[in-house]
Amino acid sequence: MILYIIVRWIARTALDWYYRDIEVVGAERIPSGVPLLLAVNHPNNVVDALVVLRVVPRRVRITAKATLWANPILRVAFRWYGVIPLRRVKDEPAAVTARSNPARNLDAFRAVLDTLEAKHAVLIFPEGISHSQSQLAPLRSGLARLPIGLVFEKKWAPRTRILAHVGEPIILDGWRTSRRRNSPDAPENSGAPKSEFGEESKDRHTDAVAALTAEVDKRLRATTVNFPTPEDAERVLGVARILAGVFDEPRPLAAPDRPLIDELDAIRRVTAARASLPESASERAETFLARLEALRAELARRGIPVNDAGIDIGTWPAARFALREMAIVAAAGPFAWWGRINHWLPLKGARVIAARTSKTPEDPAMHTLVVGLVLVLLAYAAQTALVWVWAGAFWAMLYLISLPAASTWDHRFRDRMARALQRTLTYFQFRSDRTLQPRLRGELRWIREEALGLEALAEESFKGGSGRGGAGKEI
Repeated sequence: MILYIIVRWIARTALDWYYRDIEVVGAERIPSGVPLLLAVNHPNNVVDALVVLRVVPRRVRITAKATLWANPILRVAFRWYGVIPLRRVKDEPAAVTARSNPARNLDAFRAVLDTLEAKHAVLIFPEGISHSQSQLAPLRSGLARLPIGLVFEKKWAPRTRILAHVGEPIILDGWRTSRRRNSPDAPENSGAPKSEFGEESKDRHTDAVAALTAEVDKRLRATTVNFPTPEDAERVLGVARILAGVFDEPRPLAAPDRPLIDELDAIRRVTAARASLPESASERAETFLARLEALRAELARRGIPVNDAGIDIGTWPAARFALREMAIVAAAGPFAWWGRINHWLPLKGARVIAARTSKTPEDPAMHTLVVGLVLVLLAYAAQTALVWVWAGAFWAMLYLISLPAASTWDHRFRDRMARALQRTLTYFQFRSDRTLQPRLRGELRWIREEALGLEALAEESFKGGSGRGGAGKEI
């Protein structure tokens, strides 16, 4: 148990140092005290497992493809933690693959069953691969009970955000019983024998596995973002993200971003609207998109967050803002700078090595975290040893204890200061050009009203059955 607490703490710290925020939706759906299989999409390599360890408040045992054991650092970490290796068919030698040896994962299955019998949770990635596609990969046959969708704002970029969306759980016993009772092929309905070893029973088992896999796929898609092509994803994401901000208000610097779940909702609304908008609205949709893009471009050029267009530019609000931020710098700045000084070299080294070794979008975060863990631990050992020699054991231990918290605060402090600077520059732009803020507010108002109007038109078209998606092709 102590080992698991240490691993979770390392995962939490590593994610806090790389990403800005992890938003969890649906955590109340995670049951406690029962065997639990977690089915999670796999967009970002080992980082996905770290996110689950942070999000799920239970002991979780991880499964991973056996090929990862080729990495010496991961091999040591996996064996230390007890990760279960899964051997995929495509990773087997050609002679073995031809026979499709089902016994290749017997030890893994035993480990999974032992974990479930102990009423712990097991993490599986039913896609079987980590990838950068714009939609879920086909799921491998397997069992799952609780789908969790991971959505990364920009998975390769530091100080971006993650959404962990817990879906509706699959209660396996009730789900299977319901299916069997409603199926004409069920033994009690067909008169077939109830033997678990007959051919008919095997067919029913195969059908049940396929149906369960399809159900997992359906529920996992409901917690993620999926598009036919990367180009389609980029187009819709761009529209949805700016729209999510258009409907937002100025936010406190401690939580400056609209929740990612709201962006996910905007994406689904845009997708639904573009599929149902009638061709007669194509010109109106093109005008809307043109003005939306013009607004996005101007805000990007000026460095103004869309939800800062409504900030109060009065003298007293500005004075309160300045006094508050200066007080935060005076009180918390020294601790943040302490963290930065003591971690600059190992973290900079990790980023440089990750940049040179990364070949896919999944690599930067994983390489930075893995290499960073090694370099930070080595730096801690060396720095603590030096303090021990110079000042003694007490000060060395006090120094070591201060380091992780100082670095975590440094990352958060820098995020806040960057946002404060951004808002300050926005304030001065609005003060120097008194027509700018009213013009932006007017454009935002028009975009909000037009977006709602187009959505209502799409809903009306869908209900009337006349939507042919003509305008939607351009969104």
